[in-house]
Amino acid sequence: MTTPIDSQGVHQHALRFFEEEVTFLFHITDWCNLSCQHCFINAQNVPVHQFTAEEVLSIVRDMKKLNTTRIAFSGGEPTLHPDLTRILEVAVEEGFSPDFVSNGTLITEELAEKVRDLVRCVLISVDGPQEYHDTFRGMKGAFQSAMRGIEALRKKDVPFALQFTVTKKSFPYIEWIAETASDLGAESLKLEPLFVGGRAREIASSCLSEKEIDELAEFTTRLYGQYLASTSVYMGIHSKKVLTEHPCNAYACFGSECHRHAENDPRELIILPDGNVVPVDSCLNPRLYMGNIREKSLMDVVQEYFGSPQHRGFLALCRKVFDEQVVSYPYEAIPWSQMLAAASWEDGYD
Repeated sequence: MTTPIDSQGVHQHALRFFEEEVTFLFHITDWCNLSCQHCFINAQNVPVHQFTAEEVLSIVRDMKKLNTTRIAFSGGEPTLHPDLTRILEVAVEEGFSPDFVSNGTLITEELAEKVRDLVRCVLISVDGPQEYHDTFRGMKGAFQSAMRGIEALRKKDVPFALQFTVTKKSFPYIEWIAETASDLGAESLKLEPLFVGGRAREIASSCLSEKEIDELAEFTTRLYGQYLASTSVYMGIHSKKVLTEHPCNAYACFGSECHRHAENDPRELIILPDGNVVPVDSCLNPRLYMGNIREKSLMDVVQEYFGSPQHRGFLALCRKVFDEQVVSYPYEAIPWSQMLAAASWEDGYD
């Protein structure tokens, strides 16, 4: 459904649906059994914020009305949520094929059996061989527990994928994780460079440089070809060529200026455990948050967002970063969402 827009590309109607493919990353709890060095939401060993199954049902129904394309549930550690199975059922009943993101340590054969027909894929974080992984995740035995969780998924024929956080210290393990993902039968392997946010601020020196991110992109391309027959290897980052030719792949262009007349829909929306809804990156300045679904419905948050000062500020930020940083960026691999988040904290971005 299309609604009129003004000269700024801002919608004037209250009723608004997503025109482009939009994914929700839904953090249903901040409860976690690990103390990962890079946790960007500062998850706790006791639940401080946690959505009930009833709240999730209402939110997912609104997602459906908004024409959301995909949902991934995360935490904290979502398998700690007492109603995870019911939450997945709710998503399936509304027509979604959800994913959930897990550290894998609490996945048993019993849980795998319960979720088998309720998930498109389970994304398991593995960040290196045993000693490195245990240190990075803050718990001795985390690696072996994750491997047992993966084995449980395999036994019950639950599709799974691996995620690998790339730091200066873990860079040498990239060949290892690609081979491991292939040997385990993972559908895919996502190589995700570490970026500063949450507890990761304490290990900021471990973040890759721009040049190292570009080297990682080249490395990923080679691994993609090497393991294509078994596991799809990809990187959670944008290509400069794709982004400059079609910026709507990162953020929607301004109406008639877009080659496909794309709307102003952020490509990913994040629901934090405290209820805040954030476009694109969880580390974005709170001044640009869309609203809070603990205060009003998701439908109301979205309807009130389009055309709001937060929306105009976000679009201005996107255009500013695109014009001032992307066009002249010296490397092919561009960490778009992280660039947006960093720029949102600078004075005068809007």
